[in-house]
Amino acid sequence: VLLGVRAPACVLMRLTNPVVDSSRGDQGWCKPAVLCQVTLCPVVLVWCILLHGFPNISPATTYIIFAVALLLGGSVACVVHLTSRHMTPPDYLHLFAFAGFIVSVAWIYALAAELVHVLQAIGHILDMSNTLLGLTVLAFANSVGDLVANLAMCRAGMPGMAAAACIGAPLLNLLLGLGSATLLGNWLVKEPFPISLNLQLYTGMCFLIFALVAMLVSALANKMHAGTWFGVMLLMIYAAFLVTCLGLEMWGGSKLLTANIGPELKCLN
Repeated sequence: VLLGVRAPACVLMRLTNPVVDSSRGDQGWCKPAVLCQVTLCPVVLVWCILLHGFPNISPATTYIIFAVALLLGGSVACVVHLTSRHMTPPDYLHLFAFAGFIVSVAWIYALAAELVHVLQAIGHILDMSNTLLGLTVLAFANSVGDLVANLAMCRAGMPGMAAAACIGAPLLNLLLGLGSATLLGNWLVKEPFPISLNLQLYTGMCFLIFALVAMLVSALANKMHAGTWFGVMLLMIYAAFLVTCLGLEMWGGSKLLTANIGPELKCLN
């Protein structure tokens, strides 16, 4: 049953995502499949970029963009067809690996966007704020993969790599994610891009600063050795963070906690 549910999505991804398998003799070369993938790659990228829609783009312009993407993909497919053979992979096969990586990122973006929509629907049903869902459910979903990978590295005898990943992954999400989102917001939505600061975000920033300072002070005080107490301290801080967020949600409600209390609202008052 699960295989039948997954089959349409798997077939669609296989038809749009070029794959280079270096473990095989022909590196997974299949000319008909590659021609189909190259044709549909630009269409998938355009669809993912326009997934949330842009208010300044009319439907007619959207259709033109899709037509240009399909024409571009078809042109590249014609070039591949004329410069390759059915049984022998071309010399530029490695370029399809880069295209496959870009399309994979686009598919991940599309799935993440749908996940956000599902979380928003759950929040409306349960009368929970989007901020609380982001701080709890979505944050946990984003961190499960990192947690499993870091535990595996610790068991393999590489605690330094695991510790570096614990710091590097949140920095990537915070700096690259927030930076690119703000940049695109200024370009595509409004300049300057408005950012709403509410009580829950202030709470999260306070706990983040407190946890970083506590980690630094504890590590320096114990000559950069982390014992069992170090892990217990971090778990207690995270538990206090969850309890505080849930308590604020239950006490003030979603409307109070999501109201903008940043400098913009203070100037109005």
